[in-house]
Parts: sequence; structure tokens; C-alpha cells
Amino acid sequence: MKIIDEFLLTLSNKKSLLSSKRIERFAVFSIMLASTIGYVVTHLIKCSMTSTDLMLVVGGWLSYAGFNTLQIKKDKQNETENQ
Repeated sequence: MKIIDEFLLTLSNKKSLLSSKRIERFAVFSIMLASTIGYVVTHLIKCSMTSTDLMLVVGGWLSYAGFNTLQIKKDKQNETENQ
């Protein structure tokens, strides 16, 4: 139950041992992965996967990668400014 308490503390203004940024990024990654798997499996079952569908999946992951890279760069800049 300690993990659940710490997780709930990250959602409040109180101090927590867990990082809210990492939890947020894990949640976004998990949702993106589940969406991709669902989308690909649905199209493979229907045997209707086209190159356009594949481009949608790859475009989504590239967008996620760009967003994640920008967030990491912003975090590093904030760390150097705070030192």
C-alpha cells in the first residue's frame, strides 16, 4: 500500500518519493502503446492494413518521440538554471 500512497501524493501538492513527470510520461507511453496495438491488431484482423495506416502509426510514434525529446531538453535546461 506504500506505493499507492506515494502515487496518490504525486497527484497532490505534498512531497512524494515518486516523480510526477515520470508517472505522466509512463502513462502517455502506455496509452500510446495500447492504442497502437489496438489499431494494428484491428486492421490486421480485417486484413485491411494499408501503407497509409502504417504511416499513421509511425507518424504518431514520431510525434511522441519529438514531444518526449523536447520535454527532456526543457527539463535539463530547468535543472541547469536552478543550480
